Amino acid sequence: MNPTLELMKIREENMRELRASRSLLFESLFSMQLDEQNMTVRVEASKAGMPTLYLSRGEAAGLFHSRYQPLVEAERWAAAHTDKNAKNLAFFGFGLGYQIRALREAIGADKGIIVLEPSWEVFDTALGAVDLRDLLKDENLHLIIGGTARQLARQMGALAGQKMFEMDWLEWPAFRRFYGNEYLEEFSKELSRSMRDARLDQNTVLYFQREWPRNILYNLPAILKNPGINALQNKFNKKPAIIVSAGPSLSKNVEMLHEIKDKAVILCVDTAYRVLQTKGIQPDLIFSLDGSELNYRHFTGVRPEGIPLVMVPNVHHKIIEEYGQRVFSANIFDMLVSEVVKQIEPKGLLSVSGSVATLAFSTACRMGCDPVIFIGQDLAYPGGQAYSKGTMFETMTKTVENGFMMRHVEGIDGMPVLTDAQLDSFRVWFEVQIEEYEAGRTFVDATEGGAKIHGTEIMTLREAVDRYCTESFDIQGVIEKVSERRSDDLNPSIMALRTMSRTLYQIRRLAKLALIKNQELRELYKLRRLRAGKVAFISAMLDRIEEHIKRLNGEKWLDAPMQHLLLVVTRGRLAQAPENETDHAKAMRVTENAKLLYQGMVQTAEELKDHVEVALRRLETETIQGEKLR
Repeated sequence: MNPTLELMKIREENMRELRASRSLLFESLFSMQLDEQNMTVRVEASKAGMPTLYLSRGEAAGLFHSRYQPLVEAERWAAAHTDKNAKNLAFFGFGLGYQIRALREAIGADKGIIVLEPSWEVFDTALGAVDLRDLLKDENLHLIIGGTARQLARQMGALAGQKMFEMDWLEWPAFRRFYGNEYLEEFSKELSRSMRDARLDQNTVLYFQREWPRNILYNLPAILKNPGINALQNKFNKKPAIIVSAGPSLSKNVEMLHEIKDKAVILCVDTAYRVLQTKGIQPDLIFSLDGSELNYRHFTGVRPEGIPLVMVPNVHHKIIEEYGQRVFSANIFDMLVSEVVKQIEPKGLLSVSGSVATLAFSTACRMGCDPVIFIGQDLAYPGGQAYSKGTMFETMTKTVENGFMMRHVEGIDGMPVLTDAQLDSFRVWFEVQIEEYEAGRTFVDATEGGAKIHGTEIMTLREAVDRYCTESFDIQGVIEKVSERRSDDLNPSIMALRTMSRTLYQIRRLAKLALIKNQELRELYKLRRLRAGKVAFISAMLDRIEEHIKRLNGEKWLDAPMQHLLLVVTRGRLAQAPENETDHAKAMRVTENAKLLYQGMVQTAEELKDHVEVALRRLETETIQGEKLR
């Protein structure tokens, strides 16, 4: 085959697998700029004939893999740095994937491997040079691609928190040569902070582990029938946006929003909407992120009056049911609905953290807004006050004594201001994101109080309005045009939900059978005089049942809702073998632990199936109504 055609085929097959197995990464690749400054990437032929990779970055230039035997080099490195008892492993440098494949061979298929690659250019080059389909299919290979040291560290911390795993660090020798000690030291420092933040996020995940799946499935009809955040891409290029948050300082300047209607895109977080409605101020978009019942209460007694809502899938379902006729969705990548949304146009991805203001910020950047102006973004407790007057929580106060992980940080005036670990993690998130954009975009902190967000220009809202918000432009017309409901064929999504319902029924049935067989095994162990043949027969049956459940749960629908239980089963009291434990005691402990697991599977499969049925009925109803209108 012609070499050029062969490379085209390699890229095509890799991209097809990337889209099928890693849709989030696939979509991100297409939204990135690949002309990276100060970096040259090209493929060269090694002496052995297979490709190797040439990099030039700053003053460093050379080969990332061996000039002679790239495969042999990778195998020797993996053999020297790992063993079969290794934990999850992480390292920098995707290269052409040789070292990743060698590492997988060295540690087996069940261990996690995390690869961080700062350069989208390197990853894109690899996709066009080497067959990577086996790596892209690898469910235990986690790829973090593109970004500064701080950005990669934040993503790494979030991944480690989500997966709740421990890891060992390795170093591919060539990486340090191109990126240097300073890069790795900055990464290490930020990762330490990110891991602390991740522990806070873990608590949130565990707390909402059963609520979020219901929200995601109940919200599916609105997600499928409405446009995604991609519809707003660059719609307000070089136009000002004001993000209205609910910090205590909002009361200082909220009235000024009256005079900038149609002169800046007003982006209001759900917590602050009650304040704006009371003042007679109508924002252009409202943002909602939180999946809790408490978040739904921000909308009680107020009506968004047709203002479009920007949301992520796990936002509380009652918000969407009552106010979500016009929504823009983002980040539809949860494994729970991956098959359902496969056949529709991608909605778009946004970088977000635990604060709804981060969703508004990323939307402003996606829309091309410049400058992006913050108000009410205290990220602190000035005077001990937690929220602005007029919000649901206007009476909440914080002190060093009654708060959790309280600390003082630099305020906008250079003086210390009280905050806590969670708010401070949001401040760092904003700073990392601003660092990515700062060369070509202006960010203004017009909060007039609170913590200092490095990378922003600090001024009053009056100064910001006089400087940036001077010309009217058609905001409502643009949003009205792109927020029209979709007319996509939803039958493939409906079929996917029906398949999901049947599969969950099978999982529940098998888990119930496993419970029965596990109890039979336990009764045999209680007799103490074991019937070895019977024990072996039931044990083999349980192994087959578990393998069947594993195959049915290939999309990992049960994993997130069962996360707390899985921690108990794998790390709890029954998972630990006491010293000098007898064979009988071990058997009783293991079967008791298995009982917890099977009961959890039954309950989770039942709950998810019920949620799927609700989503299915709603989607079928909407489809029928849509056909009648046509």
